[in-house]
Amino acid sequence: MLLRPDAELKELRNALRRYAHSAQYLQALSQDDSMRHEINGEPAQAVNGGVKAGHVAEQKSATMAPA
Repeated sequence: MLLRPDAELKELRNALRRYAHSAQYLQALSQDDSMRHEINGEPAQAVNGGVKAGHVAEQKSATMAPA
């Protein structure tokens, strides 16, 4: 419902991939009080420790990668 009617699935996938791999997103997930949210912005559940550790490692490798 929130996607443009003429948007292609490939566009959505690319946008989500860029967002989920952004430094800001990874940093937010690594915080102690990080929460997952519904599509409408409502908090849904806390991010668990194992997932959080993976995002911290991914964030570190992304910031250390050469430009």
